[in-house]
Amino acid sequence: MSEELERDLGVWSVIAISMGAMIGSGIFILPGLAMAEAGPSVILAFVVAAILVVPAAVSIAELGTAMPEAGGDYIFIERGMGPGAGTIAGLGTWLMLMFKGALALVGGMLYLAPVFAQFGLTVTEFELEVIAVVVGLLLIGINVVGVKQTGGLQKLLVVGMLAILGGFVGLTLSNVDGGSYEPFFAEGTVGLFGATAMVLISYGGVTKVAAVAEEIENPGRNLPLGLLVSLALTTALYALIVFVLVGTVDAGTLMGSETPMVDGVEPHFGFLGVALIVVAAMFALVSTANAGILTASRYPFALSRDRLFPEQFASVSGRFHTPVTAILTTGGAMLFIILALPVEEIAKTAGAFQIVVYILVCLSLIAFRRRDPDWYDPEFHSPAYPWVQLFGVGSGLFIITQMDLLPIVGGVGIVVVGGLWYLFYGRPRVDRTGLVGEAIVDTVEPTEEPNGGKPHRIVVPIADPETQRGLVRIAAANAAAHDDAEIVLVNVLTVPDQTSLAQEVVHERERIERQQALLAEAEGIVEGFDVGLRTRSIVGRDVGETILHVLEVERADGVVMGWSGTRKRRHRVLGSNIDRVIERAPCEVTLVREGGDAVGDVVVFVDEGPHSRAAVGQAARLVRAGGDSLTLINVQSAGDDDPEALRERGRAIVEEHAEIVGLEGYDAEVIVAEDVEASLVSAAAEYDTTYMGASTRSSVERVFSGAIPDRVGDQVSGTLVLVRGGESVNRSLRSAIGRRLAAADSGV
Repeated sequence: MSEELERDLGVWSVIAISMGAMIGSGIFILPGLAMAEAGPSVILAFVVAAILVVPAAVSIAELGTAMPEAGGDYIFIERGMGPGAGTIAGLGTWLMLMFKGALALVGGMLYLAPVFAQFGLTVTEFELEVIAVVVGLLLIGINVVGVKQTGGLQKLLVVGMLAILGGFVGLTLSNVDGGSYEPFFAEGTVGLFGATAMVLISYGGVTKVAAVAEEIENPGRNLPLGLLVSLALTTALYALIVFVLVGTVDAGTLMGSETPMVDGVEPHFGFLGVALIVVAAMFALVSTANAGILTASRYPFALSRDRLFPEQFASVSGRFHTPVTAILTTGGAMLFIILALPVEEIAKTAGAFQIVVYILVCLSLIAFRRRDPDWYDPEFHSPAYPWVQLFGVGSGLFIITQMDLLPIVGGVGIVVVGGLWYLFYGRPRVDRTGLVGEAIVDTVEPTEEPNGGKPHRIVVPIADPETQRGLVRIAAANAAAHDDAEIVLVNVLTVPDQTSLAQEVVHERERIERQQALLAEAEGIVEGFDVGLRTRSIVGRDVGETILHVLEVERADGVVMGWSGTRKRRHRVLGSNIDRVIERAPCEVTLVREGGDAVGDVVVFVDEGPHSRAAVGQAARLVRAGGDSLTLINVQSAGDDDPEALRERGRAIVEEHAEIVGLEGYDAEVIVAEDVEASLVSAAAEYDTTYMGASTRSSVERVFSGAIPDRVGDQVSGTLVLVRGGESVNRSLRSAIGRRLAAADSGV
């Protein structure tokens, strides 16, 4: 069995993650500080910095499509140049992310000062740093506990920030004073490159999305496209905002300002504008700080996993399933940086660490291309190789020389310290070199026939051993009706955001081994059935979305899932895994509520709904595979019509279904009753296994109007099977509410 990571990030998710990681300190803190270095040419500094990032971005895109695995730049560098360079990269990225998180926390709290001032309160810089430390402690606690973030929230935050910042540009562009840009190169090229070195950290997030490369759908297209689009959009946004700031804010006020966006907004929009920009800044900067703790803590964890760091950093909390030691160490270091260094030095030093990593990424791509291992087959190739990478290395080294002493010492120091650490600590513990070692995760591709055909494939998600036997038995009976068929057993292991998916695969071996033993039991269940059996264990964050993605990738003909037999109203309102699969699965869906080991006597409640035929077919196959008897029952609601006419109508429905399915040797019964639900429950009590077709109404509609299968599930004690045919039924919330209101208006 192979463990996999769920691929559920599309191109817009890649763009949102990348832009969300970039839009933060780069625009809310650095424009004023960078202008003090370069004057009006700070506008060009943001563009030049983006150009310097391009070599690393396209290199990451190629490496990411060749190795679409969790781990990002550390993995690429470690594999391409060996564990020595990997140690330097891991330490450099760890420190860069810590410095960036510290910068975001400090900057976020600085934006609170104008709000306090509106209420007559004056706070010192030290007091703001103390607030930053308190917020940092809260974020550390959140990461330890493992509170999940959502991709949807990330997208909303990015859209909200873009709306506020775009609105600022659009509304103030007409107030730009052309004279503010003279002289443009007031501080010369030295000032320009000094500012460029400072603002490079603004684009650090563009390559961080590669750390979740194995979670990206179609990485050959979405990874490079997402990286380049996010870089282009962010560069344009930065340049426009800084252009407006330089053209509308007095140079003396803007130079050195730690809250440049407040300075740009307040003269034009007053306190309301300041409040909006502070909200945007807090969202961006606190989100960046939290992401800094989350992602930075993965690097000592990964280094420890590879035996390049003490093993304590690889420990995972048994309660929270998060790397507590790595998180606490990372968070503590960030808090120390906040108290020990001024904002400007934090930014420059973080930029230096980032440049070191960029240089190593470019060199890694060159190493992969030169050595050309057999397995290296990227879907995207960096343009103008190797000149783009050589430009990245050369420009990175040049920019480091333009920095102040502390960033230079930091950048060079991390190379020296990382090299010495590997030499004396890591090297005695590892025996691998670059371009060797197994992939973190092997992927399982769907089985295909030589002629391009596909077996009839049924997917069975497995979570609870108590339900496995019945699920596999029903799946095997359905599959055995086809000449060429296989069952794919899928186990989804969910992890919190604070633990990377690949790390969870490595550090939850014991739990996965138990799942492997569980899945191995299925071999005994399918004995006697002429079907293939394959297993997949996937590490993901959302069970429902993971199952849907597996159905799509496998081109499944059916899915068999465990079911409680009913769903509480609140679960349906919030949405459950079952609801999503029923509504969106592009194949037949079977829900099984176990009620006993034996198939026994089987009954199918037949109606005119579109899914009843599928239920009859499944029940017949199960009886042939080991049941005792099969009965088809139609229940007619008593009314003004003649009872005998109703029975005749019911018999016609039963015979029609039996003929379509090709059924022989079954019993039939038609019940005419005032209370249909009570009759169904009473009849089902006489059988061991009950089949029903799914309601024609979607789960959303069942919230408002209810459905017989759900209600029967509360009262039937035997095995209950609910079947939804291959056609998905998906109606909107608006139509459900509309029908409910119409019924209320008519007095129903």
